[in-house]
Amino acid sequence: MKSSFTVGHLFGIPVKIHISLLIILPFFAWAFGSNIIYLTENTDIARRQLILNPYLLGFIMAVMLFISILIHELAHSLVARTKDVETTDITLMLFGGLANIEEISKDPKDEMKIAASGPLTSLLLGLIFIFSGSYAPDFILEDLRLIVLYTGQLNIFLGIFNLLPAFPSDGGRILRAFIAQRTSFRRATEIASKFGKGFALMFGILGFMSGNFLLIFIAFFIYIGASQEHQFSNIKSALSDLKVKDLMTEEVKTVPANMSVHRLIEKMFNDKHSGFPVLRDDQVVGIVTMEDAQKIPQDEYHNTPVQTIMNKELHCVSENDELYEAFKLLFQKDIGRLLVMDGEELRGIITRSDVMTGLRVRQLENIEKKE
Repeated sequence: MKSSFTVGHLFGIPVKIHISLLIILPFFAWAFGSNIIYLTENTDIARRQLILNPYLLGFIMAVMLFISILIHELAHSLVARTKDVETTDITLMLFGGLANIEEISKDPKDEMKIAASGPLTSLLLGLIFIFSGSYAPDFILEDLRLIVLYTGQLNIFLGIFNLLPAFPSDGGRILRAFIAQRTSFRRATEIASKFGKGFALMFGILGFMSGNFLLIFIAFFIYIGASQEHQFSNIKSALSDLKVKDLMTEEVKTVPANMSVHRLIEKMFNDKHSGFPVLRDDQVVGIVTMEDAQKIPQDEYHNTPVQTIMNKELHCVSENDELYEAFKLLFQKDIGRLLVMDGEELRGIITRSDVMTGLRVRQLENIEKKE
């Protein structure tokens, strides 16, 4: 999601647009505009009664589709909030939208409600649009009636499609939540991911036979998504009883904020570290890495202090946090290390390699137990 930019906030949740949306939006506008005759027949509207250019109508319909997807994802986020589960952001992209929910509730019933809220909202929205378009006054422009009716149909399709048990879709998550009430969460994820891969295979075959490349792409993303969800479930299980303090480094090497970048590079070479917390008056004020140093020319290394190039955004955990929480944060933020803090006191540091070492050890232990 690095190629995303924030366009606003809804209910305190950042709304982002991925660059892929700007690529696919004109395609949808062209597709809707090129099939305007089919759309009018499908909504029982006479083509000759339309005033606007077909491709302008197509663009408006494409925008309405993604607004509908935004409402769908917002429903997930607001229901999740009632279960004390926060949403980092909502991103609109190539194949729809994604509500970046930090952690699905451990209660399967809560996950079922969160997952079902999106499709049910789309179905309700679809019914409202279709009813409004069907019973709109006669003086309403047929262009507007077409937009309203077809947006309603798109929402009905969106709701039904998302209810398919093609994990990790909403329907797949509902299936996992249902299974998780009868077995472990890990086992439920494994079963649901198999369903997802089965649907992906079916979509792929149908797409290949019909020449529908969009269906093939959807199959690809469902298969990848199901595989990743299964993998993360296994990782969470492997790290379940480990704390940050079990693997963190307590003796943390730091650098002062006024150290030159030249001396920083020397310290990185001598200590064989690629990043350090930055201190000012014994307080952590940032973190600096090799990548930060590479942002300025080498001839400026001697005269540039570390505080000029350091990253002031600190990502922290506490020593009693579960190791899996550190794992999630490292990969969500795409960073190499986390500061272990107790209030304003630096207690240690934990790196991505530390977490992966712990994971590999646990996997080896599980293999030995099976043998």
